[in-house]
Amino acid sequence: MAIKGFEILLWFLIIPLAAGNLPVFETGKEKDWFVRMTDALICGYVLLFAVFELLALPLIFTRQSFAVLKYSYEILACVLALAGVIFAWKNKKNRADGAERKKSLSRKKIPAAMWLAFLLVAIQMGAYVFGMATDLDDAFYVATATTTLETNGMFTYDAYTGMLASYLPARYVFAPFPILLAFYSDMVHMHAAVVAHTVEPVFFLLISYLVYWKIGRKLFDKDDRKVGLFLLFLVLIQMFSYYSVYTQGTFLSIRIWQGKALLASFVLPAIFLQAKECMEMNRMCDAWVTLFLMMTSACLVSGMGIMLAPIMLGLMTLLYAVKDRNRGNIKRAVICCLPNVICAAAYVIIR
Repeated sequence: MAIKGFEILLWFLIIPLAAGNLPVFETGKEKDWFVRMTDALICGYVLLFAVFELLALPLIFTRQSFAVLKYSYEILACVLALAGVIFAWKNKKNRADGAERKKSLSRKKIPAAMWLAFLLVAIQMGAYVFGMATDLDDAFYVATATTTLETNGMFTYDAYTGMLASYLPARYVFAPFPILLAFYSDMVHMHAAVVAHTVEPVFFLLISYLVYWKIGRKLFDKDDRKVGLFLLFLVLIQMFSYYSVYTQGTFLSIRIWQGKALLASFVLPAIFLQAKECMEMNRMCDAWVTLFLMMTSACLVSGMGIMLAPIMLGLMTLLYAVKDRNRGNIKRAVICCLPNVICAAAYVIIR
Protein backbone atom coordinates (compact mmCIF):
# COMPACT_ATOMS: atom_id res chain seq x y z
CA MET A 1 0.00 0.00 0.00
CA ALA A 2 2.83 2.36 0.87
CA ILE A 3 4.53 1.60 -2.45
CA LYS A 4 1.36 2.40 -4.38
CA GLY A 5 0.98 5.64 -2.44
CA PHE A 6 4.54 6.62 -3.35
CA GLU A 7 3.94 5.74 -7.02
CA ILE A 8 0.81 7.90 -7.05
CA LEU A 9 2.64 10.86 -5.50
CA LEU A 10 5.56 10.33 -7.87
CA TRP A 11 3.55 10.47 -11.10
CA PHE A 12 0.80 12.86 -10.10
CA LEU A 13 2.71 15.32 -7.91
CA ILE A 14 6.51 14.98 -7.79
CA ILE A 15 7.27 14.57 -11.50
CA PRO A 16 4.89 17.35 -12.68
CA LEU A 17 6.16 19.64 -9.93
CA ALA A 18 9.77 18.98 -10.92
CA ALA A 19 9.18 19.31 -14.67
CA GLY A 20 7.44 22.64 -14.12
CA ASN A 21 10.72 24.18 -12.95
CA LEU A 22 12.32 24.08 -16.40
CA PRO A 23 13.75 27.40 -17.62
CA VAL A 24 11.16 27.61 -20.40
CA PHE A 25 8.65 28.59 -17.68
CA GLU A 26 8.74 31.74 -15.58
CA THR A 27 8.08 30.02 -12.26
CA GLY A 28 11.50 30.92 -10.84
CA LYS A 29 10.84 34.65 -11.14
CA GLU A 30 8.04 34.59 -8.57
CA LYS A 31 9.13 35.58 -5.05
CA ASP A 32 6.32 33.92 -3.10
CA TRP A 33 7.21 30.23 -2.65
CA PHE A 34 3.58 29.05 -2.69
CA VAL A 35 2.84 30.87 -5.94
CA ARG A 36 6.08 29.49 -7.37
CA MET A 37 5.07 25.92 -6.43
CA THR A 38 1.60 26.48 -7.87
CA ASP A 39 3.00 27.72 -11.16
CA ALA A 40 5.44 24.81 -11.30
CA LEU A 41 2.68 22.22 -10.75
CA ILE A 42 0.38 23.75 -13.37
CA CYS A 43 3.18 24.17 -15.90
CA GLY A 44 4.42 20.65 -15.20
CA TYR A 45 1.05 19.10 -16.01
CA VAL A 46 0.72 21.25 -19.12
CA LEU A 47 4.19 20.24 -20.31
CA LEU A 48 3.64 16.52 -19.69
CA PHE A 49 0.21 16.59 -21.36
CA ALA A 50 1.66 18.34 -24.43
CA VAL A 51 4.60 15.93 -24.64
CA PHE A 52 2.25 12.94 -24.43
CA GLU A 53 0.10 14.33 -27.25
CA LEU A 54 3.10 14.97 -29.51
CA LEU A 55 4.56 11.55 -28.74
CA ALA A 56 1.37 9.48 -28.88
CA LEU A 57 -0.12 10.60 -32.21
CA PRO A 58 2.75 9.43 -34.46
CA LEU A 59 2.96 6.12 -32.61
CA ILE A 60 -0.79 5.53 -32.85
CA PHE A 61 -0.96 6.25 -36.58
CA THR A 62 2.06 4.03 -37.28
CA ARG A 63 0.36 1.25 -35.30
CA GLN A 64 3.08 0.92 -32.69
CA SER A 65 2.45 -1.04 -29.51
CA PHE A 66 1.47 0.62 -26.25
CA ALA A 67 4.74 -0.59 -24.72
CA VAL A 68 6.72 1.64 -27.10
CA LEU A 69 4.71 4.68 -26.02
CA LYS A 70 4.86 3.72 -22.36
CA TYR A 71 8.62 3.35 -22.13
CA SER A 72 9.30 6.36 -24.36
CA TYR A 73 7.04 8.65 -22.35
CA GLU A 74 8.27 7.28 -19.03
CA ILE A 75 11.89 8.01 -19.91
CA LEU A 76 11.07 11.42 -21.34
CA ALA A 77 8.98 12.44 -18.32
CA CYS A 78 11.75 11.39 -15.93
CA VAL A 79 14.36 13.29 -17.97
CA LEU A 80 12.22 16.44 -17.93
CA ALA A 81 11.66 16.10 -14.18
CA LEU A 82 15.38 15.60 -13.54
CA ALA A 83 16.23 18.61 -15.71
CA GLY A 84 13.71 20.67 -13.75
CA VAL A 85 15.25 19.63 -10.44
CA ILE A 86 18.75 20.50 -11.67
CA PHE A 87 17.61 23.89 -12.92
CA ALA A 88 15.78 24.65 -9.66
CA TRP A 89 18.84 23.63 -7.65
CA LYS A 90 21.14 25.88 -9.69
CA ASN A 91 18.81 28.83 -9.15
CA LYS A 92 18.47 28.19 -5.44
CA LYS A 93 21.31 30.59 -4.66
CA ASN A 94 19.30 33.40 -6.27
CA ARG A 95 16.68 32.92 -3.57
CA ALA A 96 18.93 33.26 -0.53
CA ASP A 97 16.29 35.34 1.18
CA GLY A 98 13.98 32.33 1.52
CA ALA A 99 14.06 32.41 5.32
CA GLU A 100 13.00 36.05 5.31
CA ARG A 101 10.11 35.25 2.95
CA LYS A 102 8.96 32.40 5.18
CA LYS A 103 8.92 34.78 8.14
CA SER A 104 6.88 37.28 6.18
CA LEU A 105 4.51 34.49 5.17
CA SER A 106 4.05 33.45 8.79
CA ARG A 107 3.05 37.00 9.65
CA LYS A 108 0.63 37.08 6.74
CA LYS A 109 -2.86 36.27 7.94
CA ILE A 110 -4.91 34.03 5.67
CA PRO A 111 -8.55 35.22 5.52
CA ALA A 112 -11.27 33.02 6.99
CA ALA A 113 -13.00 32.81 3.60
CA MET A 114 -9.85 31.30 2.12
CA TRP A 115 -9.65 28.68 4.88
CA LEU A 116 -13.32 27.81 4.34
CA ALA A 117 -12.73 27.49 0.59
CA PHE A 118 -9.81 25.14 1.27
CA LEU A 119 -12.06 23.04 3.53
CA LEU A 120 -14.75 22.75 0.86
CA VAL A 121 -12.17 21.76 -1.75
CA ALA A 122 -10.89 19.07 0.64
CA ILE A 123 -14.47 17.80 1.03
CA GLN A 124 -14.80 17.53 -2.75
CA MET A 125 -11.55 15.57 -2.88
CA GLY A 126 -12.83 13.28 -0.12
CA ALA A 127 -16.00 12.65 -2.09
CA TYR A 128 -13.89 11.31 -4.95
CA VAL A 129 -11.72 9.18 -2.66
CA PHE A 130 -14.49 7.64 -0.53
CA GLY A 131 -17.28 7.61 -3.10
CA MET A 132 -17.71 6.91 -6.79
CA ALA A 133 -20.11 8.21 -9.42
CA THR A 134 -20.27 6.05 -12.51
CA ASP A 135 -21.07 7.52 -15.89
CA LEU A 136 -22.11 6.22 -19.29
CA ASP A 137 -18.79 7.46 -20.70
CA ASP A 138 -17.06 4.76 -18.63
CA ALA A 139 -18.09 2.40 -21.42
CA PHE A 140 -15.55 4.05 -23.71
CA TYR A 141 -12.89 5.84 -21.65
CA VAL A 142 -12.23 3.19 -19.01
CA ALA A 143 -12.80 0.39 -21.49
CA THR A 144 -10.30 1.92 -23.91
CA ALA A 145 -7.67 2.18 -21.18
CA THR A 146 -8.32 -1.38 -20.02
CA THR A 147 -8.25 -2.75 -23.58
CA THR A 148 -4.98 -0.90 -24.21
CA LEU A 149 -3.38 -2.54 -21.20
CA GLU A 150 -4.71 -6.01 -22.01
CA THR A 151 -3.89 -6.04 -25.73
CA ASN A 152 -0.79 -3.80 -25.81
CA GLY A 153 -2.39 -1.99 -28.73
CA MET A 154 -3.76 1.55 -29.04
CA PHE A 155 -7.24 1.85 -30.59
CA THR A 156 -6.75 -1.55 -32.22
CA TYR A 157 -9.86 -3.03 -30.58
CA ASP A 158 -13.35 -1.59 -30.31
CA ALA A 159 -13.91 -0.53 -26.68
CA TYR A 160 -17.65 -1.28 -26.91
CA THR A 161 -17.52 -4.76 -28.46
CA GLY A 162 -13.94 -5.97 -27.94
CA MET A 163 -13.75 -6.85 -31.63
CA LEU A 164 -10.69 -6.00 -33.71
CA ALA A 165 -11.17 -2.50 -35.13
CA SER A 166 -10.77 -2.09 -38.88
CA TYR A 167 -10.10 1.66 -38.66
CA LEU A 168 -9.01 4.30 -36.17
CA PRO A 169 -11.85 6.17 -34.42
CA ALA A 170 -11.48 9.65 -35.91
CA ARG A 171 -13.51 11.19 -33.11
CA TYR A 172 -11.10 10.06 -30.38
CA VAL A 173 -7.75 9.27 -31.97
CA PHE A 174 -6.53 12.89 -31.91
CA ALA A 175 -7.37 13.16 -28.21
CA PRO A 176 -5.79 9.97 -26.76
CA PHE A 177 -6.54 10.87 -23.15
CA PRO A 178 -7.73 7.29 -22.35
CA ILE A 179 -4.28 6.08 -23.42
CA LEU A 180 -2.77 8.41 -20.81
CA LEU A 181 -5.12 6.82 -18.28
CA ALA A 182 -3.72 3.44 -19.29
CA PHE A 183 -0.20 4.77 -18.77
CA TYR A 184 -1.00 6.07 -15.28
CA SER A 185 -2.73 2.79 -14.44
CA ASP A 186 0.35 0.83 -15.45
CA MET A 187 2.73 3.15 -13.57
CA VAL A 188 0.84 2.97 -10.24
CA HIS A 189 -0.10 -0.74 -10.68
CA MET A 190 -3.82 -0.15 -10.17
CA HIS A 191 -6.85 -0.92 -12.31
CA ALA A 192 -7.77 1.80 -14.78
CA ALA A 193 -11.24 2.19 -13.24
CA VAL A 194 -9.74 2.86 -9.80
CA VAL A 195 -7.22 5.36 -11.18
CA ALA A 196 -9.94 7.12 -13.18
CA HIS A 197 -12.50 7.41 -10.39
CA THR A 198 -10.30 7.77 -7.31
CA VAL A 199 -6.71 8.79 -8.07
CA GLU A 200 -6.84 11.19 -11.02
CA PRO A 201 -9.75 13.30 -9.71
CA VAL A 202 -7.90 14.33 -6.54
CA PHE A 203 -4.98 15.84 -8.44
CA PHE A 204 -7.02 17.15 -11.36
CA LEU A 205 -9.34 18.87 -8.88
CA LEU A 206 -6.30 20.36 -7.14
CA ILE A 207 -4.75 21.87 -10.27
CA SER A 208 -8.15 23.18 -11.40
CA TYR A 209 -8.70 25.12 -8.18
CA LEU A 210 -5.11 26.35 -8.27
CA VAL A 211 -5.87 27.88 -11.67
CA TYR A 212 -9.04 29.48 -10.25
CA TRP A 213 -7.01 30.83 -7.34
CA LYS A 214 -4.53 32.39 -9.80
CA ILE A 215 -7.42 33.89 -11.78
CA GLY A 216 -8.73 35.42 -8.55
CA ARG A 217 -5.30 36.92 -7.80
CA LYS A 218 -5.23 38.37 -11.31
CA LEU A 219 -8.72 39.86 -11.12
CA PHE A 220 -8.44 41.28 -7.59
CA ASP A 221 -4.82 42.44 -7.69
CA LYS A 222 -3.58 39.86 -5.15
CA ASP A 223 -5.96 41.06 -2.42
CA ASP A 224 -6.18 37.93 -0.23
CA ARG A 225 -9.53 38.87 1.28
CA LYS A 226 -11.21 39.38 -2.10
CA VAL A 227 -9.47 36.33 -3.58
CA GLY A 228 -10.68 34.23 -0.64
CA LEU A 229 -14.28 35.36 -1.13
CA PHE A 230 -13.99 34.78 -4.87
CA LEU A 231 -12.71 31.24 -4.36
CA LEU A 232 -15.31 30.50 -1.67
CA PHE A 233 -18.26 31.54 -3.81
CA LEU A 234 -16.80 29.70 -6.80
CA VAL A 235 -16.50 26.46 -4.79
CA LEU A 236 -20.07 26.84 -3.51
CA ILE A 237 -21.40 27.41 -7.03
CA GLN A 238 -19.56 24.34 -8.25
CA MET A 239 -20.87 22.17 -5.40
CA PHE A 240 -24.50 23.20 -5.87
CA SER A 241 -24.70 23.14 -9.67
CA TYR A 242 -25.74 19.52 -10.17
CA TYR A 243 -29.09 20.44 -11.68
CA SER A 244 -27.95 18.94 -14.98
CA VAL A 245 -25.31 16.46 -16.12
CA TYR A 246 -23.95 19.10 -18.50
CA THR A 247 -23.06 21.88 -16.07
CA GLN A 248 -19.46 22.88 -15.42
CA GLY A 249 -19.87 22.06 -11.73
CA THR A 250 -20.96 18.53 -12.62
CA PHE A 251 -17.88 18.05 -14.77
CA LEU A 252 -15.63 19.34 -11.99
CA SER A 253 -17.19 17.62 -8.97
CA ILE A 254 -18.26 14.27 -10.44
CA ARG A 255 -16.48 13.44 -13.70
CA ILE A 256 -13.26 15.48 -13.88
CA TRP A 257 -11.28 12.36 -14.81
CA GLN A 258 -12.87 12.54 -18.27
CA GLY A 259 -10.98 14.54 -20.87
CA LYS A 260 -13.80 16.91 -21.75
CA ALA A 261 -14.38 17.63 -18.06
CA LEU A 262 -10.67 18.38 -17.55
CA LEU A 263 -10.84 20.64 -20.61
CA ALA A 264 -13.64 22.70 -19.08
CA SER A 265 -12.29 22.69 -15.53
CA PHE A 266 -8.54 23.10 -16.03
CA VAL A 267 -7.26 23.57 -19.58
CA LEU A 268 -9.59 26.31 -20.86
CA PRO A 269 -9.36 28.43 -17.66
CA ALA A 270 -5.57 28.02 -17.77
CA ILE A 271 -5.50 29.12 -21.42
CA PHE A 272 -7.68 32.13 -20.55
CA LEU A 273 -5.34 33.19 -17.76
CA GLN A 274 -2.17 32.59 -19.78
CA ALA A 275 -3.53 34.33 -22.88
CA LYS A 276 -4.46 37.36 -20.79
CA GLU A 277 -0.92 37.58 -19.44
CA CYS A 278 0.57 37.15 -22.92
CA MET A 279 -1.61 39.87 -24.43
CA GLU A 280 -0.86 42.30 -21.63
CA MET A 281 2.90 41.65 -21.86
CA ASN A 282 2.67 42.38 -25.60
CA ARG A 283 6.10 40.91 -26.38
CA MET A 284 7.72 37.57 -27.16
CA CYS A 285 8.52 35.81 -23.91
CA ASP A 286 8.41 32.47 -22.13
CA ALA A 287 4.70 32.95 -21.49
CA TRP A 288 3.92 32.32 -25.17
CA VAL A 289 5.75 28.97 -25.01
CA THR A 290 3.56 28.00 -22.06
CA LEU A 291 0.48 29.05 -24.02
CA PHE A 292 1.59 26.90 -26.96
CA LEU A 293 1.90 23.90 -24.64
CA MET A 294 -1.55 24.62 -23.20
CA MET A 295 -3.08 24.65 -26.68
CA THR A 296 -1.41 21.30 -27.37
CA SER A 297 -2.77 19.97 -24.08
CA ALA A 298 -6.27 20.98 -25.17
CA CYS A 299 -5.88 18.63 -28.14
CA LEU A 300 -4.93 15.76 -25.83
CA VAL A 301 -7.79 15.92 -23.35
CA SER A 302 -10.71 16.20 -25.76
CA GLY A 303 -11.62 16.52 -29.40
CA MET A 304 -13.67 19.57 -28.44
CA GLY A 305 -10.47 21.19 -27.21
CA ILE A 306 -9.11 21.07 -30.75
CA MET A 307 -11.73 23.65 -31.73
CA LEU A 308 -12.79 25.42 -28.53
CA ALA A 309 -9.27 26.42 -27.46
CA PRO A 310 -8.32 28.26 -30.71
CA ILE A 311 -11.77 29.87 -30.85
CA MET A 312 -11.29 31.31 -27.36
CA LEU A 313 -7.72 32.36 -28.03
CA GLY A 314 -8.72 33.91 -31.36
CA LEU A 315 -11.48 35.98 -29.78
CA MET A 316 -9.17 37.18 -27.01
CA THR A 317 -6.48 38.08 -29.55
CA LEU A 318 -8.90 40.12 -31.66
CA LEU A 319 -10.29 41.92 -28.61
CA TYR A 320 -6.83 42.88 -27.38
CA ALA A 321 -5.80 43.88 -30.93
CA VAL A 322 -8.72 46.32 -31.07
CA LYS A 323 -8.23 47.49 -27.49
CA ASP A 324 -4.49 48.13 -27.73
CA ARG A 325 -4.42 48.87 -31.47
CA ASN A 326 -1.57 46.41 -31.80
CA ARG A 327 -1.54 43.47 -34.19
CA GLY A 328 1.79 42.07 -33.02
CA ASN A 329 0.19 39.34 -30.91
CA ILE A 330 -1.89 37.93 -33.77
CA LYS A 331 1.06 36.15 -35.36
CA ARG A 332 2.11 34.62 -32.04
CA ALA A 333 -1.45 33.49 -31.32
CA VAL A 334 -1.63 31.84 -34.76
CA ILE A 335 1.59 29.92 -33.99
CA CYS A 336 0.10 28.75 -30.68
CA CYS A 337 -2.94 27.42 -32.57
CA LEU A 338 -0.88 25.32 -35.01
CA PRO A 339 -1.31 22.01 -33.08
CA ASN A 340 -5.08 22.51 -33.10
CA VAL A 341 -5.14 23.43 -36.80
CA ILE A 342 -3.04 20.38 -37.73
CA CYS A 343 -5.24 18.02 -35.70
CA ALA A 344 -8.41 19.55 -37.19
CA ALA A 345 -7.09 19.23 -40.75
CA ALA A 346 -6.00 15.63 -40.15
CA TYR A 347 -9.44 14.85 -38.72
CA VAL A 348 -11.13 16.13 -41.87
CA ILE A 349 -8.78 14.06 -44.05
CA ILE A 350 -9.31 10.74 -42.28
CA ARG A 351 -13.00 11.35 -41.65
